[in-house]
Amino acid sequence: MKKQLLTILGCMALGAAFAQTDLPRVEVFTPTGDVFDSIPGSNVQGVSYNGEWAVGFGTEYSQHSFIWNRTTGEYSLITGSYQDLAYAYGVSNDGTVVGAFYEDTEGDGGLGYMLPGIWKDGVWTKLLMEGTFVPTEGLEASVNGEACFISGDGAVITGYIQSTSFKRNFYDEAGNLVETRNVSLMRPAVWTKKTDGTYKLERKSSAMPTGDELQQGIWSRYGSSQDGTVISVVADHPSGSRSPAVIISGELTRIYGKEDIDVNSEETQYFYDGVAVTVSPNGKYVPGYWSATGSGFDLQAFVYDTETETVEELEGWGAATVALDDGSIFGFDGYIGNALYRNADKSFNGLFSEYLNLYYGGYSGNLPQTILSVSGDGKTIGGWYAEADAIGAVSYPSIVVLNGEPNAEPDHVAEVNNDRRTIIVLGDEVIAPMAVKVELYSAQGTLLSSVAADRIALETAQGVVVAKATYEDGKVEIKKIAAK
Repeated sequence: MKKQLLTILGCMALGAAFAQTDLPRVEVFTPTGDVFDSIPGSNVQGVSYNGEWAVGFGTEYSQHSFIWNRTTGEYSLITGSYQDLAYAYGVSNDGTVVGAFYEDTEGDGGLGYMLPGIWKDGVWTKLLMEGTFVPTEGLEASVNGEACFISGDGAVITGYIQSTSFKRNFYDEAGNLVETRNVSLMRPAVWTKKTDGTYKLERKSSAMPTGDELQQGIWSRYGSSQDGTVISVVADHPSGSRSPAVIISGELTRIYGKEDIDVNSEETQYFYDGVAVTVSPNGKYVPGYWSATGSGFDLQAFVYDTETETVEELEGWGAATVALDDGSIFGFDGYIGNALYRNADKSFNGLFSEYLNLYYGGYSGNLPQTILSVSGDGKTIGGWYAEADAIGAVSYPSIVVLNGEPNAEPDHVAEVNNDRRTIIVLGDEVIAPMAVKVELYSAQGTLLSSVAADRIALETAQGVVVAKATYEDGKVEIKKIAAK
């Protein structure tokens, strides 16, 4: 579950434009047609602060980005880069997109170089980096930075860029200084909007730490407060370990993984992994996950309070991914497919699907199985759901829009859609989280295999097979899947 955990980490939109009085309580939007075909393995990376826009991209099988608009309820592809390959991470209230795009700088048909940029009206525009970018002849496509967050008003953009401006001391075995040289590291970047509408790179921004603190570099691929003063980051260590960390007005704080590590040591060092995923709009809450062993099997969700400098660990959660100003938390448990939600007063703490059933009277469509971004008011929610096809379980974007306020006294719905009733395929396994038995049948109805567990190996199954999951309450789910 390491660095790809959150980078894998959408049914037809329910009509084009609705009259406000006719809106259902819960709307679920997923892509269709050509857009659906163009973005397998994709997810929603960013929702605008006002909830009117959402963006994301394909991470596994394509590198095409998309944008969703609430007014139309439709998804469309983001074009304008080399071969339309790009990564859309964030979007402002007016639909300005930030991310990274490929530019064919060589002119030889190669991918060129991935650069941080903004997209508006079909055109990508590069954001400034340190110095002058000069592609190296014969060098394959490389990452030079990404813009990952934009405030609702578009005034602040945060991300990271490759920097060679940091100095590091190198010592011999006796501890004597051998040399000091510049090193190339990824470091956080902040761009601010000028009066002419262009953006300048804050070279000495109060939101950036010094080079001495970087060790192996800090990646701010994640979130920021609306004013850009609080940035969630990952502090990389030489051993490959990652510390979830936060930068507050230029000061770096490691939330976990605080041990001192010799940046010049070539010895194998203790390994762990963690990410500070996002920041609440007001900068108070920083959700994320931590794995003390780096294995992904001991995931612990946490929320860091920047005001009290305290950490709350969420029992039963694998990761916390989004926090709102009031302390509401979104995330998921140890199973892929179980999106979780805890409201501000903690009166509800459980499956997001159950929250919708109880407080909004149910839903229809493919809910996000992992939630990655939410609007400032908590009413537009984006992530991904899994769709089974010929290559296994593939993720696609899903956006939920909540209309009206939650019921003061929740309804108890007996028959509901439920995310825990989700059958997905990962690798060579069929997984049905929370099931007590999983069976595989041929298309003709012959039982192929059965286990008293929540996952079963596909083994020698070929072609289309039928997976049947039985749950503790006696209910079952049946789904056709494509085996290899």
